This record gives sequence, C-alpha cells and structure tokens, in this order.
Amino acid sequence: MSLASRRGATLAELLVAITLAAIVLGVASTTVLRQRRSADSQLAGERVESQARAALDELQAVLADVSPAAGDLASGEARDTAMQIRAVVGSGVACDSGVGQVTFAADDTTDNRAGGVAVAPRVGDTLWWHPPDSAQWIARRVAVVSTVAASCTATGGNPQPLLRLAFATLDSVPSGAPLRLTRQARYSFYRGGDGSWQLGVSEWSDVLHAFAPPQPVAGPFVLVASGGVRTGFRYFDAAANALPAAGQGIDVTKVARIRVTVVEPPVVGSSAGTYRDSVDIALGHGP
Repeated sequence: MSLASRRGATLAELLVAITLAAIVLGVASTTVLRQRRSADSQLAGERVESQARAALDELQAVLADVSPAAGDLASGEARDTAMQIRAVVGSGVACDSGVGQVTFAADDTTDNRAGGVAVAPRVGDTLWWHPPDSAQWIARRVAVVSTVAASCTATGGNPQPLLRLAFATLDSVPSGAPLRLTRQARYSFYRGGDGSWQLGVSEWSDVLHAFAPPQPVAGPFVLVASGGVRTGFRYFDAAANALPAAGQGIDVTKVARIRVTVVEPPVVGSSAGTYRDSVDIALGHGP
C-alpha cells in the first residue's frame, strides 16, 4: 500500500474512541471504589467484633475464678454497669514452713498443677492459705514482696525463682499449704472523656487508699441500644432466676452465673445496625 493510499482517523472516529475509553475507565473506577468500600466496611465490622470479643474474653477469664461463697464478689458492689471482685492473681503451694512469710514458685507446673502468678505480686495484695486442720482459709495483707532462687521443698526439683511474701503477723504457714494471692479490682462500663462508653478495670491502690482511675480494656460501646438492649452485667442464682442489681445491689452470696452483654455502635458507612454479643459465666463454688 502506498503512502498516498493511507488514511488517518477522522475526528468522528477519535471522538467515538475517546468516549468508549471513558466509559471503560468509569466502569473500572466504580468497581474499584465499590470493592474498596466493601473491604473497608468488612474491616470495620471485624474491628467491632474484635472489641466485643476482647471485652468478653477478659471478663470470662477473670470471673471464672471468682467464688461468691468465698467472698470474691464484694457485697453491695455488684451492679448493672460495675462489679467489684477479689481477683485471683496467683496460686500455688507453700514451699516450706514459715512464720510471718511464705515462699512459693512463681511458675508452678509440677504434678500437673497450673499454679504460678499471672501478674507480679505487690504490697497490698492479700495472701490466703488453707491450714490442714482448719475448714477456713486464713488471709493476711502482703507487706513485703521479694524473690529468691532456691528449691521448693514441698514439690522438689531444681532451684528456680521463688516468690517470698511477708506479712505483719507471726502466723505460721505450713509446708505444702494451698495458697491464693488476690487483689481487689473493679470492672465497669464507664463514660470516657470523649463521651464514649468503655470497659475499664480499676485496681486498689494502697498509695491512694482508693481505687485508681479505670484503665480502658475495650470499646467503644453503646450503653442502651434501640429496643432496650443494654451493655452491662446481669446476675442469676443457681435456679437461673435473674437477681435485681438496682438500689443497694444484690445478695452476692446467691450469684451463680453472670451474663455480660456488650452493644457496639453501627459501623460508619454500613447499613447494619448495632452489634451485640454476650457470654454467660458460671462462677466457682469455693477457693
């Protein structure tokens, strides 16, 4: 074909080509934006669920060791948005006999026990031990916390880090006595400075002689959702009867099960409403 016979595109053809290209690009952009919105909505939904699960997992782990019969649920402090408990932070057996002090393994996995400490003990915690000739646990406030490398006589084995807790009285703790280490804690759904509701935990402070300000665990939550569903705690007795948590609180000795419910606000840009999740936790019957 000669140069003279070649023909370039006309203006009409160029306009058609540009229009078709614009349509293709527009469709592609719309698809990408739709996919991005869907991914963002899914990610936001997963974040909402993860906050709910974080709150429920935390409370389930803590309340599983709580025994109302042993006094672990504070009288008058079990309410619909808050509860004060005696949280177990450690357990084990006394490595040897001691007067005014006790020594036990910081990580005790002997004889298939799951003992040890979950968090570092501190002054102001309460040490409990169960003498073999008594039906009651004895409790003393921890005054001194120290560590020592030695063998645990009660369980045998090689030298290991042991915790030594001293108290002000001269009580004798026999070797092999079961031990519990507890700390007063308050879990509450509280309103933060930004107006949102959070799950927080406050621990007793010997310095302040009061509970420290709550530290956030998970959130934000909706206190009361449409339809009357509430974020908070509900208490049930052994016969599955709901116990009222208003006024002066409930008779904590009757609590056998606690239901924790969390309601989260709708995901921005999603057609879904509030997200709700809950868990029922059966409490222990003794130390």
